[in-house]
Amino acid sequence: MQVHISSVWLWGGAIVLGVLIVSQFFQQPGRAAWRIVRNVALGCLFVFAVDWIGSYLHFHVPFNPVTALTAGILGVPGVAALVAMKLWIFA
Repeated sequence: MQVHISSVWLWGGAIVLGVLIVSQFFQQPGRAAWRIVRNVALGCLFVFAVDWIGSYLHFHVPFNPVTALTAGILGVPGVAALVAMKLWIFA
């Protein structure tokens, strides 16, 4: 089995991000849970806003759990990354 170096970096980053989220949750569980819920809700709203504005420009970012969590965890930069990936990779 051959593992590409980019997938190693991707999994490493995912593990580091997961450890950071879990450590924040155990330090302040109520506050961390509220932030996660708030950020996911705002991420959903951002993705819907991009879809609503993009409908006039014939641009669509699919709404699914991955895009909602990406936008929720990363915020506005996450939405910008989703738009950039849509334009650059999937165009």
